[in-house]
Amino acid sequence: MSIKLTFLDGWRAFWASFRFIRQREMTGWFVAFAIAAVLTWACMAFGWWYSLSMVRNALLESPLLEVWDADTSTSDATLWSTIESVLRAWLSKGTASLLHLLFALAAFLLNLKITKFIVLAVLGPLIAMLSERADAEFNALAASTWRWESFARGLLRGAKSATLMFLVEMSLGTIVGLGSFFMSMLLPFSAPLLALLTPLAFILIGSWFYGAAMFDCIWERQGMGSRDGLRATRKYGIAVTGLGLPLYVCMTIPFLAFPLGLIFGPIGGAVGAVILNSKKLKASDRLIDASLN
Repeated sequence: MSIKLTFLDGWRAFWASFRFIRQREMTGWFVAFAIAAVLTWACMAFGWWYSLSMVRNALLESPLLEVWDADTSTSDATLWSTIESVLRAWLSKGTASLLHLLFALAAFLLNLKITKFIVLAVLGPLIAMLSERADAEFNALAASTWRWESFARGLLRGAKSATLMFLVEMSLGTIVGLGSFFMSMLLPFSAPLLALLTPLAFILIGSWFYGAAMFDCIWERQGMGSRDGLRATRKYGIAVTGLGLPLYVCMTIPFLAFPLGLIFGPIGGAVGAVILNSKKLKASDRLIDASLN
């Protein structure tokens, strides 16, 4: 006999995590997550900008632009050569401004879409420690001491979770979008319905994967591998989607992922997963006691 959790159970667990942290006087974790997120984001932003600037400067110094500049000064008197000379001059002089604009836009998009996942990977050890601390507080246990081995495992787990979230966000939209497109081509009358259902499906599936990633710390403490952990997460049903939905929203809406999403999202998800797990275990224990009596 097992207890079934609902979508609202997962949703409430995410928001209850902040009350749990405040009651247990664990608010210092917000400061730790904020410092780690801001420092990592700043380093990545500088790295993107510096590397793209090097590429831009290399393009501006390319021999092709020098040839164009030379050609503009050696034109004959024909109409076509005059037009070609004017075009080359315009392109050679406008390339610098265009490259500045394009690479600034590329740096902005990289910071907007990719850097958040790198920051999330770096936050892996903090997420693991917070999950363990919350588990200890919730079940009146003693938290384990600091170990570099745990830190390394947290980084690896964080990288795995961030990669999963990145793949879900980047590929799921393409898959669902293409499927909806072909369905609307085969069944044109279904296009309005698909226009409503496709974003909803994308949000629900993405939220489940985001919520499932928050359970990784719990399953690792219990000695489970990736497959066993995924099977254990599936037993929580749609409650995983309810837990992951706020995290998904925080991580996918532009200008919300940083700094709020990368601070409150992982904290609410990690502690919310502990709350859900403890709730399910205690409910199962009550069912077992009732059946024995």
